[in-house]
Amino acid sequence: MSKILNLSAHTSEEELQHITSLLLFHFVEQSGGDIQFKLDDANRVRESLTTKMIQMQVGEEVRLRIIDRLPELQ
Repeated sequence: MSKILNLSAHTSEEELQHITSLLLFHFVEQSGGDIQFKLDDANRVRESLTTKMIQMQVGEEVRLRIIDRLPELQ
């Protein structure tokens, strides 16, 4: 089950995966080239993904938001 809700009518799932990789690179680069987190932090985030998900809108800009998981996707 996807953790990303694609709200862009003209963006395929393949393009979304590519954009996600680019966004990860961008965030790490913007953070000085290094991001660290503990396994406990990753597990906490994974648990929250049962009720939350990322909403991504792709247009002239890429917009990301954390939203409550839609009931049909739980």
